[in-house]
This record gives sequence, structure tokens and C-alpha cells, in this order.
Amino acid sequence: MNEVPTVRRDRSSDLSVAQLHTFRLVIRHGGYAAAARASDLSVPSVWQHVQALERLYGTKLFTRVGRMVQPTEAAQRLYEQVDPILVQLESTFDAVQATSAKAPIRVVAGVRMMMEDLAEPLATFRRNHSNPLTIQQGNERVAEELLLADKADIAMTLEPGVKQDSPLIHYEPAYTVRFFAVTAKSHPYAKSRSNSLDELAKHALVVTSTGTHGRDALDQAFHREGLTADISIETDNSAFTIACVAAGMGVGVLAGRSEGNLREKLATRCLGKQLGQRRIVFMWRKGRLLASPLLDLIDEVKRLDET
Repeated sequence: MNEVPTVRRDRSSDLSVAQLHTFRLVIRHGGYAAAARASDLSVPSVWQHVQALERLYGTKLFTRVGRMVQPTEAAQRLYEQVDPILVQLESTFDAVQATSAKAPIRVVAGVRMMMEDLAEPLATFRRNHSNPLTIQQGNERVAEELLLADKADIAMTLEPGVKQDSPLIHYEPAYTVRFFAVTAKSHPYAKSRSNSLDELAKHALVVTSTGTHGRDALDQAFHREGLTADISIETDNSAFTIACVAAGMGVGVLAGRSEGNLREKLATRCLGKQLGQRRIVFMWRKGRLLASPLLDLIDEVKRLDET
């Protein structure tokens, strides 16, 4: 007589969306009481949800540190897997209710990017869609914070370097930019015949702040050549860099397209050989289902590489 195989019970059937939401709140707020304040649950209910997950996964998820709790490595791995699932579940409401045709779209972009690159694609989008646009200024760090806090739908920023991307964010290529050195036409750098890094190192530089993707590319290039950069001014966006350069404060290093109108009255040299070219990328929360208008906006911006 053949033995009937034992059917393994689907362990995920013991999970609830509420438990996973609570777990995510504890991770984000750093404690049971803070998670309870951010939800409609009591502290004991929050604790019970976490305890249920620990039993299901067979591992400890949090350790107490004073009044706060610290996620274990297992909890961090679970969070990175669970967050996109919850984001996707949340985005199904817009898909089912078919409200995307009129829903506002919240965009994050840099000042230079908006003024030189994005105004025309966004104008084209608005001619074809009734979705209101909310455009906010922010670098990659601000963009990530706004996306994860559900205060933005999509962002555009310089492509992150190796190990700089967030496991909770989806990145997709938008269009290509190159690095340029820009300065007043009367500046000694503009009158020199070389655009080497050695020549650049002789002058005071205006650059974006440490930790931004563009600054990292510059620092790595100088390090490879054994050079030290003379950083005179740090800014948090390329438009500020251009303003400082126009006032004669030094040589600016920034990423952009060759057609940039903010640099029309400045001397510009391509640093493609020294720093290479990079891509502007779209950012949105991993797992999110993109509605049709948002996909059309993405297509409009991608056409920048065709011009």
C-alpha cells in the first residue's frame, strides 16, 4: 500500500499583514511604545505581534537597549524583504480604485536638474495628463528619506556608486550626464590649456558636500592620481555651485548635460576622461506598482537621451 506523502503546511498562512506592519513600525521607530503611538495599537498588542513573528521565524528579532530596541541581523534581513511586499500591497488600492488618472504625482529632483533638464519633459507630460505635480528639491539622501516616509512618489538623482544604494529603493536609468569643470571666463583655470586633474588641483574648488554621489566620484578620481583637492566651498546642489562659480569663488565640478543653460556665461570643460560619465536614475520604493501616468512621466524623461 502506497504511503500518502505528508503535505507541508504553508507557514506563511500563519502570518498576518497586521503583524508585518507592526514589525515595520518597530524597526522604523526604534521601540514598542513609539510603534504603538504611530498606530492604533496598545503597547502589549505591539509586543504580541512581534512575539508571534519571532515564534514563526524561530529567531529573536529585537534586543533591548535602554528604552529602545535594536533590530537583530535577522530582523534587518526580514525588514528588507517585507517592506517591498507591504509597499506593493498598499499600492494595490490605487490600482483597484482607478484613481491614478487624477492623483497628484510628487517628484523630487535637484535644482540644476529641474532648471536644465526636467522642465520640458514635465511640461510635455502635463499637456497629456491632468495629474497635478508637486516638485520638491532634494539630493539623493533627501530623496530617499521622502520616498521611505511616503512623502514622494518618484525621485531623480545621480546614480549611486558601489554599495551606496538602498535595499528598499528601486533604481532605474533615466538619462546620461557627464562631469564638467565650470568657472568664470576670467579665472586662471579658464585660461590654462589643460583640463587634467593636476591642473584642477591647483585651484580652489566649489563642489557638492561629502557623501553625495558626485563628490564621491571626484574624491575617488583625485585619490587614484595621488592628488589633494583644495575644497573652498561645499554646496548641497549643483545650482548653488554654479552661482558660487559665477561670482568668481573658484572652479566648480558638477554633473550635467552639455546643453545646460545655467552655464552659458561660464567657461566649461568636460571631465569625461577624468571622472567618466554617470546616469541620472529614477528612484521609487521597491515593490511599488507604478500607475500608467507615472510610467508615462518616466518615458518622457528618458527621451532626454534622444536629444
